[in-house]
Amino acid sequence: MYLILEAFMLVSLGGLIAAFQNDLAGWTVVLKAFTSMLFVFAAVCGYRKREQNKKISRTMMIAFLCSLAGDVLLALDKEEGILFILGVVSFALAHVMFSVSFCRISAVKRADLAGALFVFGAEMMILGLGKFDFQGLFPVLAGYAAVISFMVVKALSFFRCRQGRERAAYLIMTGGVLFLLSDVLLLFWLFGIGVPKEIQSFNWILYYLAQGCLSASLSENICHSSAERRV
Repeated sequence: MYLILEAFMLVSLGGLIAAFQNDLAGWTVVLKAFTSMLFVFAAVCGYRKREQNKKISRTMMIAFLCSLAGDVLLALDKEEGILFILGVVSFALAHVMFSVSFCRISAVKRADLAGALFVFGAEMMILGLGKFDFQGLFPVLAGYAAVISFMVVKALSFFRCRQGRERAAYLIMTGGVLFLLSDVLLLFWLFGIGVPKEIQSFNWILYYLAQGCLSASLSENICHSSAERRV
């Protein structure tokens, strides 16, 4: 069932991109919300399917719901005002909850902190070298960058404990990296100077592929069952 929902998500994504490219603002908002609801529904399928994942899937479900709220808020925002800030906060909370979930899979190590610092430094370099108009929101974006830097590094840390759950590990790792790349493109779209509309479309492609991977991971064996742990 979750594969069917994710297939519909990709079809809806195509409609979203078409509506956006043709300046159909109303349809863009509606399709953005609907497309995001589909990855939430796909995640629900995994949540109900895998009992042994519940400790992790509960916090991931909160993350998906925060992402849905962020998508709607950013779609409704027109001037980087209060709705934009609420949208960024929603996504930051989503990344926090994803991070909590990933920390339950793989404990935090010094290498994770060093990796997060490296990714954060790379993001700050992009912010410093690119041509942006941050409209006074640089501190908000820097805080958000710190949160997603840790999240993506924790997603990649699943590689250390992937044995017996390789499919879930690679889905989570891929989802984390795609999420980071989509946010970098979103940064250029929202604050870059002279950026073409195609950047937003590419951002959505990466974003929904990321959410598709993360939601699909809930249908896989993330946590070893009690029988597997005894063995």
